Amino acid sequence: MDDIDSFDRKLLAILAQEARQTGAQLSEQVGLSPAACLRRVQRLRQIGAIEREVAIVSPRVTGQTVTLLAMLVVAPGKPDRIDRLRRKFGALSQVTKIYHVTGDADLVLTVECTSMEAYAGFTEAHFYNDEIKSFETIVVLRTYDAAPRPAP
Repeated sequence: MDDIDSFDRKLLAILAQEARQTGAQLSEQVGLSPAACLRRVQRLRQIGAIEREVAIVSPRVTGQTVTLLAMLVVAPGKPDRIDRLRRKFGALSQVTKIYHVTGDADLVLTVECTSMEAYAGFTEAHFYNDEIKSFETIVVLRTYDAAPRPAP
């Protein structure tokens, strides 16, 4: 993606923090006309620099009020096991993020549940099998938004 310039990088940094901005709002922050900003955003979508835009729904609305990080150690075996588990967990409504990581764990899942009891049921249904060697859970007490990052 060599055709991304400093204006595009600024737009991407702004949109990564808040995607619902008008051309006028982008213009004020980037220093281009509103029309030029919107044309650039459209091009960034077309070339794949913006992969998708999502709504982050409040857990209070969905009823998923407990956030947990599940660190899974995958049992050794077939090379496609990680990908198969990624697809399996990606289809579950409670799983909001999946990371393939280095270190002691192989996969880290962000899981949203209605209660700790619901999470216990989730683990029993999905983690106690031959593909998962072990798992550890971190309970999220509070979530904070990171400060906006300047464009590179």
